[in-house]
Amino acid sequence: HDLFTKTFNPALLQRESTEHSQRRAAASRVLSAVASKVHSPRLATLAYQVKLDAFTRVKKAIDDMISQLLKEKEAEIKHKDFCVDEF
Repeated sequence: HDLFTKTFNPALLQRESTEHSQRRAAASRVLSAVASKVHSPRLATLAYQVKLDAFTRVKKAIDDMISQLLKEKEAEIKHKDFCVDEF
């Protein structure tokens, strides 16, 4: 139980509905179609960003998890050093 509470990250749970994802995909398709029609690389870039923007939260959650794991690693090393010194 203790291990689960230390390693469980509720930020990784899916919070957005599939409807939101579908709207994002539809907006990306519309922007991409307009970009192709008017030959606008800026609109094409925007369409791509809209499509990938959903992953920014996931990347942030992963970065947060990594930093948390590094902090835990440092704490464990300090604890181990303390135990070795006391032994």
